[in-house]
Amino acid sequence: MIRPTSIQIKRYTTRTPDNESEMNVRSDFPILKTHPELVYLDSISTSLVPEVAIEATEEFMTHTLVSSRRGTYRLAANGSRIVDKVRSSLAEILNTNDSQLSFQKSLASAAASIAYGYDWSSLNKSKVVVAQSEEHNIFVPLLRACQILDLEFELLPIDNHGSLDPDKAAQVIDRETGIVAVSHVTTGLGQINPLDQISQVTQENNALLLTDASRSVGFTEFKIASIPADIVLFSANIGFLGPPGLALQWQTSAVSENHIPGIIGGSAVTSVGSGSFDISKAPHRFESDILNLPAIAGLGASIEYLNKIGTTKIVSKNRRLSKTLFQELERNEDVCLYGLAHDQRTVFGFNIGAGNELNCHDAALFLDQADIAVRSGYLCAYPSIRKIAPDGLIQISFHFYNTPEEIHRVGEMLLSIAELV
Repeated sequence: MIRPTSIQIKRYTTRTPDNESEMNVRSDFPILKTHPELVYLDSISTSLVPEVAIEATEEFMTHTLVSSRRGTYRLAANGSRIVDKVRSSLAEILNTNDSQLSFQKSLASAAASIAYGYDWSSLNKSKVVVAQSEEHNIFVPLLRACQILDLEFELLPIDNHGSLDPDKAAQVIDRETGIVAVSHVTTGLGQINPLDQISQVTQENNALLLTDASRSVGFTEFKIASIPADIVLFSANIGFLGPPGLALQWQTSAVSENHIPGIIGGSAVTSVGSGSFDISKAPHRFESDILNLPAIAGLGASIEYLNKIGTTKIVSKNRRLSKTLFQELERNEDVCLYGLAHDQRTVFGFNIGAGNELNCHDAALFLDQADIAVRSGYLCAYPSIRKIAPDGLIQISFHFYNTPEEIHRVGEMLLSIAELV
């Protein structure tokens, strides 16, 4: 086995070219000041947090530190105002309504709450369909719900490119299906799933379409209602650069009015009797227990930061980076790139070597020695990655704070690593 210590690492000094100066934002991120040579390319695991968001989180912890909607004293009222303000800012940048957005603890808990709250009996439904490409945060909670509720769990398979076939979806989704889970963009492979066609099939069968859009919202998509799904989940700490520990949920007006979550408590209810409760209106009905207000305060600052830069510029910059990275990977004959090329791709999965592949973790360690941070392995998406790359793969995911020079630096390093194979 080739060990990471056996390669000569060339050191680089990161400098953004003049034609990218308007997007040279590295100084806005404290971790890049602490690690000035770092090339961070794991943004769909968690994005870097700008200094303004860190300051907002610290400000909340220092001067407010209360729960939302729990008390009439001034600090409590201020906490509630922060939540309402951030929700409004989020609705504005996503071009939607406040009542359709809720703050969640995690993708997994949000997915579980949807499944346990679905009225399986009254709607005469008994099946959940989950795409093979789903991350564990969606896949496993729905699988576990099926085990507990005695529901049928059926997989919507991907092909050898990691793509979903709408015709297969029409065969799998039927009148027994209550929930269908298909992500907007897939982990590792960066494929845009055919949600328009799948949404049509779910509507024809009166089923809910649940979509994880963590790898598109904030990267290439900001108009959330344009994603054809009934419920959209995404992580605040990925595309939107918020502090860790906060997920977000958007749902259609119909779901907002009619769906009662399976996990409720706290201000999600308005009154409780000895054997009954009254549910709050949306969005509060979807927000049980204590909200992560420090992260919400930080998210608010991140949204202001994104607005200052401009969402159009962010999308455009990410498309340019996508083109540059694709060119770098394509010129390396020893790189096996998975998935199909498209100009909105911000997630790239690959391995090095054909027939004699370098272990993906070893490759990631080589890159780490050059201060290039990437992810490797099964990426919390075992069912899909195992099918495409049985021993795992290397994943690169970027955001607008990356530069073309950094992408070229990765390309050069991959050429050096390929010489070992």
